[in-house]
Amino acid sequence: MENGNCLVSVLCTAYNHEEYIRSALEGFVNQKTDFAFEVLVNDDASTDKTAEIIREYEEKYPHIIRAFYHEENQFSKGIGYVYENIFYPNARGKYLAFCEGDDCWTDESKLRRQAEFMEAHPDYSACVHNTLLHYCDGSRPDEPLVRHEEDMDLPFELIIKGPNNAYHTSSLFARKELMTQTPDFYRAATAHGFADYAWGLMLGLGGKLRFINRTMSLYRICSNQCAWSSGVDGCYDKLKGFVRGKAEMLRAFLPHAPEEYRALTEQVILEREFELMYIEGRDREQRREPYRSILRRQSFSYRLKNFVKSYFPGVQRAYRRRQGYGDY
Repeated sequence: MENGNCLVSVLCTAYNHEEYIRSALEGFVNQKTDFAFEVLVNDDASTDKTAEIIREYEEKYPHIIRAFYHEENQFSKGIGYVYENIFYPNARGKYLAFCEGDDCWTDESKLRRQAEFMEAHPDYSACVHNTLLHYCDGSRPDEPLVRHEEDMDLPFELIIKGPNNAYHTSSLFARKELMTQTPDFYRAATAHGFADYAWGLMLGLGGKLRFINRTMSLYRICSNQCAWSSGVDGCYDKLKGFVRGKAEMLRAFLPHAPEEYRALTEQVILEREFELMYIEGRDREQRREPYRSILRRQSFSYRLKNFVKSYFPGVQRAYRRRQGYGDY
């Protein structure tokens, strides 16, 4: 495939996704388009049959799928390493689309719809759509990520609060030249193991983001023990690092924020610091300004727990021991 003939490069990360990778690959190769696209799959030293399944599809669809196989896990070098050293140098498309190996696309018209919009609207940096949330552990029924009633431009107020308030990465279709930038706030994010939040901010600075009110992908939550969604609740070190990373990224982003959104960015930083205080058990600090106003907006049960934890810490410790929880 010549570079000039490839409109879209699909980037797929895979690690021990034996149970799901086939549906992801099927979602790619079944796309109905009038343009050429490629799928770059990075198997990150899987220890199950993920690589074997990818090779099967690579042999069957050599004009679409290009795979990278590793004996040493690349994600351990950082999420930025995977994209900047493997995906971006090899992507030949004008646009980038994303889907992890345990998620999948559920609409064969996805790429066509997004490409048509982006080609017709050069002032837009990206196009996204709705995603179905599927809880693999059966804890909750399937549900859409967002409940917008129509196509719309995503306001910065949603993007600044985090991508999952507006869209899931499996829906992201973006201009390559914007995605391959590495500003300081992007570096702050990847240092803490995530990139999607920074991508949203980068795209928000680069143009408008269009939301298509059509569900065209599926996000599997708690798909396996390696999935991010499986390993946060109750894992205080991991959770602390993630929230601390979000706060650090937002502080690095603040000088880049448009003037009209500086105050909003500062407010979101305070909210992440407030969240970190909760995780670290610094409950009395939540009762002080400038965090007190955030506390007032929490539910009654949250405020009651904060009061007990702040003024009767012995009661809280006894409760945690009884429930079998560890220390903060």
